[in-house]
Order: sequence, then C-alpha cells, then structure tokens
Amino acid sequence: MDFEAIDYFIKVAEAQSLSHAAKLYGLPKSSLSHKVRALEDSLGVALFVRDGRELHLSDAGAEFLDHAQRIKESCEGAKAAIAEAGHDIAGTLTIGSTGEFGTSFTSELLFAFRQQYPQVNVDVIFLSLGYFLAPEKHQPFDGIFHWGEPANSDYIARKLGEASFCLYASPRYIEQFGEPSTPADLAGHGAVAFRRPSGVQTWHLERGAETVDFMPTAQCMANDYWMLKYFAVAGEGIVYLPAFFTEIECKNGDLVPVLPQWRSPLVPINLLYMRRRYVSRKFAAFLDFCLDYYRQRAAYSSPRYCVEVVRPFAGARAGEKTTDDPELVRMRAAVG
Repeated sequence: MDFEAIDYFIKVAEAQSLSHAAKLYGLPKSSLSHKVRALEDSLGVALFVRDGRELHLSDAGAEFLDHAQRIKESCEGAKAAIAEAGHDIAGTLTIGSTGEFGTSFTSELLFAFRQQYPQVNVDVIFLSLGYFLAPEKHQPFDGIFHWGEPANSDYIARKLGEASFCLYASPRYIEQFGEPSTPADLAGHGAVAFRRPSGVQTWHLERGAETVDFMPTAQCMANDYWMLKYFAVAGEGIVYLPAFFTEIECKNGDLVPVLPQWRSPLVPINLLYMRRRYVSRKFAAFLDFCLDYYRQRAAYSSPRYCVEVVRPFAGARAGEKTTDDPELVRMRAAVG
C-alpha cells in the first residue's frame, strides 16, 4: 500500500478540503487529489463525499481513517526507533496548541527545543477551544499544550506550571475613565468580554477568602482572546485575560493590571499525551525539556513574541491631517 497516499488521505480528512490541505501543508492540490483517488481505487470504496466546497468522510472513510492514523503512527515510531538505534534523537513531533499558547509560550519553547535537538522536526497544529468536546475528530498528537485539566481520561497530564485570569486595561483608558478601586466599581466601566457558547464569560475574582463573580456589560465581545486583547490595548475597556497572554503588553506599558490584588484561582498548564506502550526517545526528551523550560524560562534565550501595538497616529492625536503624509502614502502604495 502507498504510505504517502495514506498520509495525504489523513491530511485531507483533517482539513476537510483539498484546497485547505494544499495550503496548510504546502502540497500541490493535484498531488493530493491524485493520491486520494488512487487510494480509493485500490480500496474499491469512496472515502469522501462532497458537500459544497467541503469534503466529508464517508462511512468507509471514517472507518479507514482510524486504521490510517495507526499506520502513520506506527511508521513514525519505526522511523524514530531506527534513528534512536543510531543514538540520535530525531523524527517529527506533532504538537497541538491553542492560539493563545502558540504565541505566548509554545513557539519560543519549540524554538529553544530545536536549538538543542536540531534533528527533530516540529509540526504544530492550533486547536479550537472545543477540541476535547469532539473526540471523534481527534488525530494523533505527540503532545498537546492545554490550560486546565483534561476531560478525556485517555490523556496523561504532566503539569508544567500555573496561570490565572486577571483584569487589564490600557493606560489611555485609565486616564480617560479612572481606575476602579473595588470590584463593585467595575459596574461603571466599559468591558471587553469573552463570549462562550453558553453566553458571556463571568469574571471570577478572588482575594484571600473573598470571592466575586461579576457579569460584564460589554461593548465588545468575541470568542477569541486575540481580538479581546486588541480592543483592550486600543482603549475600549477593561478585559479579563490569562496573565501569560498579556506579558508582553504589560512589559511594554500597553496594558496595566486593574485591581491587581484580585484574580481567578490558579489553573494548571499541562502537557497532555495519550497513554501508549511505547514512548519514543524524542518525546521523552521533549517532555523533560518542557518541564525544565517552564521551571527556568528566564535562563533560555529564546526570542519573545512581538506584536505591533495598537496606537493612533501621532498626527491624528494632535488633530493634524495625515492623509498627505509622504511616509504614509509610501506605505499605502507598498501594500496595494
């Protein structure tokens, strides 16, 4: 059987689209289509059914996917075992992570890991918040960075650290609207809030034995932490975000803590991995590295993630016309 065709089938099944899989993995769409069609011919069944632009697994395709993933995992294990026989830590690590972790910790950790183990390739896949609620769509990962305890007992959780939610606002917002001195004062402030499927996220705050649950009245809501952070830095209101996710903005002075004595309970940051009989040397090395990295992050020289800060043009703040600024005109022309 063509193992490359099996790999291409898995990629298309995950992406639910030939075009999406081609862009995601940098492969020609025609190659993906040809390999999948050849695999269907060899099996004598249709693996996908088309629904508009999306491809959904047929009953036979869903059954074959489970076997295909085990075949791929077995091949990766065999490849790693051969490399390990030569005393090299090599192969590919497939890592799952949320977008918040991806730019706050995962990317810099993986960069540091690759400096130590350059023969290990990394394949990072960002997961939605509902990933663990849809086990039928799960794919094999070597490890998953996860904030909180896993609901799925098939995973082993190794605690790397802890983090909590805190309140933040931009200095511009505080200057304009003042700073709350108690949780009761939050009712008079603008809010940027996270929207869950069940409704707006409650701000749960604790200070010693005191507990407050505040339901924000938000002018801006989103189910994405990045968008909430954007609006908060831009001065739209107070936001409730994980402390690790605002590290750079607080260091640069673009966000400041609000009611810093109040915060949510600490939530564990875990590295999850499936229970398995064989643990490769590359993953064992990765697990040890992650535990050490979180213990002494400051000792590593990995570049920190940097994002463009949301600031109005200086001329706009001063009431000047900016449309004829030569540098602005040049920048606009450069982008289109």
